Amino acid sequence: MHLRKVLEEHNYDTIGNFLKFYDSFKKSSMDNLLEFFHLYSPPITSEHYTCVGLAFELWNRLLIKLESKYPGIGNHIFVVSCEEDVDSPVGYTNSCGFDPSSVPHNLEKEHVLMCLKVEFSGRTAVMLCDPGYHVARVVTVMADGAYPHTGWFIQSEENDIRKEYNYQLTPNNRHFVEWNERTTRKGKEENFVGVIYVGRPYLTAVDVTERRNLVYGFRSLLSRDQKGELIAGVYFKLLMNGDEFTIFYQNMGKQRIKVKFSDIMKPEIDKGLMEKLSICNEQLNLPENKLLTIIRNAGGVLRDAKFLLQLSDIDRCINLLSANN
Repeated sequence: MHLRKVLEEHNYDTIGNFLKFYDSFKKSSMDNLLEFFHLYSPPITSEHYTCVGLAFELWNRLLIKLESKYPGIGNHIFVVSCEEDVDSPVGYTNSCGFDPSSVPHNLEKEHVLMCLKVEFSGRTAVMLCDPGYHVARVVTVMADGAYPHTGWFIQSEENDIRKEYNYQLTPNNRHFVEWNERTTRKGKEENFVGVIYVGRPYLTAVDVTERRNLVYGFRSLLSRDQKGELIAGVYFKLLMNGDEFTIFYQNMGKQRIKVKFSDIMKPEIDKGLMEKLSICNEQLNLPENKLLTIIRNAGGVLRDAKFLLQLSDIDRCINLLSANN
């Protein structure tokens, strides 16, 4: 219930934290973005939750509700780190041993979840909550793979695209959970594997994961319902001379529209386009005309070639450092 409320009440937002980062850099006296990136302390506010803020929001809610009834449970509910898109889960977990910090230069840690480790009748399990990936259920990962192990489930299905998730303990190292994603597009199957470290709490989620998120080349702002299904949103790539973003919203079914930033930057915006932005704004639960301001600010960043070049270099360097996964 609390997981679903977090999904419904809070947007997933990687645009807001990015715009704050850009604004802080421009207000500083620094020209070197890499140097500023190292010194910057990413703020976590409910206005722009990424997977980090969403995991901590859920964690805080559960502690408030459960600690009085189950004293000490807060010592067992914690945020855990995830390495996405791992080529060889077995090789990855073998190289990490029981402590991922043993190979710090090969880790990116770009995602976080919330975890509860339990034991009953001599059986061990890990329970995972992932509001950052819009998962609306508590996933149970049994060590023996038997009931109540969740197994494969359909995460989303839309326009002939079906995403299925599966979580299981890695056979060679029980401190890790292997996350399988299977995407089927028009009969063609694609597979993705992530590895979640559940051996101990992830204490640097803000300093590492939230910071890493700031330099990704893709930005999105999304609202979800209690089932984790996307209601409305806006997304775009950070491309040099980029002039396109996409909005989607519900209006007799899901509507998806590509728009030019240059059309939004004009003093007067087409009435029909403004109506669509207003619908999306409302379904994102934003104050009136807030979406317009966000898009205009983002369009301004895309015109800053020097900033985008430095940003792209930082992203590329991080990818190179973690390429051995």
